[in-house]
Amino acid sequence: MTNLTQDKQDQLSIHTPQAELFIASGCAHCPTVMSQLCELLKVGKLSQLKITNIAVDNERATLLNIRSVPWFSLSAPLSSMVFSGNYSAKEISQWVETSQTKEAMVSYIETLLKEGNLMTVVQAIQLAPQTFASVIDMLKDEETSIDLRIGLDALLENFTASDTLKQQTAALLKMASEDNVRLQIDALHYLALTADINNKAFIKEKTLDEDKQIREAAVEALETLNDLIEE
Repeated sequence: MTNLTQDKQDQLSIHTPQAELFIASGCAHCPTVMSQLCELLKVGKLSQLKITNIAVDNERATLLNIRSVPWFSLSAPLSSMVFSGNYSAKEISQWVETSQTKEAMVSYIETLLKEGNLMTVVQAIQLAPQTFASVIDMLKDEETSIDLRIGLDALLENFTASDTLKQQTAALLKMASEDNVRLQIDALHYLALTADINNKAFIKEKTLDEDKQIREAAVEALETLNDLIEE
C-alpha cells in the first residue's frame, strides 16, 4: 500500500491532466478509448477521469455540443484538448504526455487543423479560453506555414465578436504595433473581428499609415468592424 502526504497528493493533482469521456451503449470504439483512459488513471498519468454514458445522461453532452462518441477531453494547467472518434491506446498516451508540455496547445492546434478538425479545436478553446493565447503565438511565429495560417484564420473567424477574442485585444494591439507588415495586417483584421468599438480609433489611425498595404488593410478592417457593430 502506497501512502502519500497531502502536500504530495495536491502537487500531483495540480500538474497531472484530468480527463472527461463520453460514451454510448453499442459504440464500437468506446471500449478501446475507455480502457486506455482507465489504465492511464490507474498508473497515475491522469488525476481524474469522469465517464458519462449519453444514452443515460446527455445533459452535459448537449451543453458541450457533442455530436458523436467516443468524445474525450484532457485538461492540464497548460492545455485544453478535445478529441472525437477512434484513437488508439498509443495515440491517447502520447496526447496525455503532450498535454503537460509548454508547447502542448501549439502541437494540438497544428495537428488537428492539419487533420481538418477545425470545430474540435474550437470546442477545446471554448472549454478553456485562456488557451487562445497559443493561437496568437502561432500567428506571430515566422515559421508557421501558409497552410497552417489559413487554418488559424478559419479558427479566428469562428470566434468573431466573442468574449474569447475580445480578451485577446491587448495581444492583438501589440501585434499590430510590431515592425512587421504581415503581422500588422493580420492583427488589424482580427481586431476588427472582435466587434469591439474601442478598437475603432486604433484601426482608424492605421488608415493614415505610411505603408500602403497597412493603410488598405486598415480601411478594410474598419469596414468589417463597422458592419459587425451595426449587426
